[in-house]
Formats: sequence, C-alpha cells, structure tokens
Amino acid sequence: MSDELTEIEKLQLEWMNHNPMHDKDGVIEAAKAEEERQRAQVKKFKKPRKNPAAWNFPEPEEEIDLHGYVADEAAAAVENLMEGMKRAGLSVLRIIHGGGNPEYGNVKHIIDKKVATVWRHKVVFYKTEPNNSGSSIMKIGENNTFNVIPRDRRRK
Repeated sequence: MSDELTEIEKLQLEWMNHNPMHDKDGVIEAAKAEEERQRAQVKKFKKPRKNPAAWNFPEPEEEIDLHGYVADEAAAAVENLMEGMKRAGLSVLRIIHGGGNPEYGNVKHIIDKKVATVWRHKVVFYKTEPNNSGSSIMKIGENNTFNVIPRDRRRK
C-alpha cells in the first residue's frame, strides 16, 4: 500500500478540514441545559405565592350557625352577636353561613354585603375560611380606615 493519498482522498481531507463535523444532538442538549439553568434562576427570584391555607386567621372566640335563617334574620342575629361580643370584650367570630342557598335569600351574600357597607366601620377583618367556603372569620373592632375618598363637591 502506498502512503500517498489519492487525488480524491486529498479533496475529501481538505473538505473535512474546512467543514468540521458538529454533534447536532450535543448542541441541542446543551441549549436545553442552558434553558433549564435560566429557568431555575428565574424561579429563585420569584416570590412564592401564599397558599390560602397558610394565611394566619385569628382563632374564633365565638361562633354562630346561620343554617335555617332567612337573610334578614341572619343579618339581625349576627349584628346582635357582634354587639354582645363587643360588650364582653371578644373580637373574633366564626360565621357558619353555608355555601349560599337562593331559597333562603343567600345568607352568605347578605352577610358579605353588610360587612362591605353597613358594618364596614365595625369590622376589621372578614374572609372566607380557606378550607371551608361555608364559613367566614370576622374580627370586630374599630375600623378607622376609609376605603372611599370623598370627592370635592365644587365643580370646576
């Protein structure tokens, strides 16, 4: 065998020197690894979202069950209990209202509306419990923060 390359082999060797082979699968895998690394960095900086079960709800000191009440009776019962609790020095109330039955005037809806309007200066905190949509926690106290800023009545 001769050690010299034929003309075709020389052309092939020259072409291979000018056009090196690339591992396409390796390039794709490297790109995926870089993308995963960047995603991991983004996740590090994201603020973790609080699960509703992790919210710090105050422990209820009193409880009222509104099953069987119609809307107006339920609102009156809650208001009477709120006044009694305030006199007794208690502040945290669990209201068991159920999911909301339209036949009885949807007690949950009525209580929510009362808290947002009539009782807004008496209630400091009101939220549906995270693991039980049929009950809410209410904290009674003086709420001096006003949600509505009065407009200037004069026209300009």
